[in-house]
Amino acid sequence: DMAHDAAAPGAKPPARNRPSIKSLKEPEPPSKEDLSRHKERLQCLIGGWPEDLLPHPEDDGSGFGDAGDGVRVPGRIPKNVQPLMSDAPAGVIPRYQGLVEELTQAGGTQKVARFGFKNLGEEGATLLAGMLSSGTARSLEGLEVSCNGIGARGGGAIGRSLAGNTVLKSLDMSTNGLGDEGAVAVARALASNASLTSLDLHACAIGDEGATALADMLLENFTLETLNLKANYIGDAGAIALAKAAQKSRGLRCIMTSSNDIEDAGKEALANAFFQNERLSEYPSFRPHV
Repeated sequence: DMAHDAAAPGAKPPARNRPSIKSLKEPEPPSKEDLSRHKERLQCLIGGWPEDLLPHPEDDGSGFGDAGDGVRVPGRIPKNVQPLMSDAPAGVIPRYQGLVEELTQAGGTQKVARFGFKNLGEEGATLLAGMLSSGTARSLEGLEVSCNGIGARGGGAIGRSLAGNTVLKSLDMSTNGLGDEGAVAVARALASNASLTSLDLHACAIGDEGATALADMLLENFTLETLNLKANYIGDAGAIALAKAAQKSRGLRCIMTSSNDIEDAGKEALANAFFQNERLSEYPSFRPHV
């Protein structure tokens, strides 16, 4: 009888058996191995996007640009990233070859190039620097070369190509072994650069010498707004130099220095810089071009 099946107007629906709060178990927290695998998957999928665009935890040694156990390892490339094999006479075509050809064929119209995890090394980085200097990439506004095993020579070459560049706005060289030598070369070039607004050098094995050179650059460069130096080997001397420059800088808006070797004196100097220069922040307020 349909009259019995239909609920009376205004009648409450029959109660359902719902689990009680007591019967619900808290989910098991992820293991360190799970977190490590998830981090490497993110790195591979995203291909080296700037750290501030990733859903990452606080800087406790498990963040991007870190070996996962608190050890900062520049240029670390996941084991599953291998060079592309081919039947060419040389036997192996560099992973970056296709992107270089695309950049060349674009005839100077390409605006963003992402070379993350492409095994550039010193040779590829030097080739790319030549393209930046020659005008082959004259319209490039964003360049990302993270996790490529680039050392001081390749990093220095890319740095020197910036001296006369008037277009590039965002450069991500993170997780490479630039060291102080590479950082100094980048700093010297940027002293006369008037276009770059975002520079990512996190996990690049930079110490006090490189940090001091970058600090000197900040006093001459009025365009750079964001500088990421997380997960390096900067101590108090470098931090104090950066703090003094950041306090006086006319262009800098964001400087990131966590996960370094900075102790009380350096931390105090940086805190004072943030207090004296209200425009400064530890977090970028805009999306980089890369």
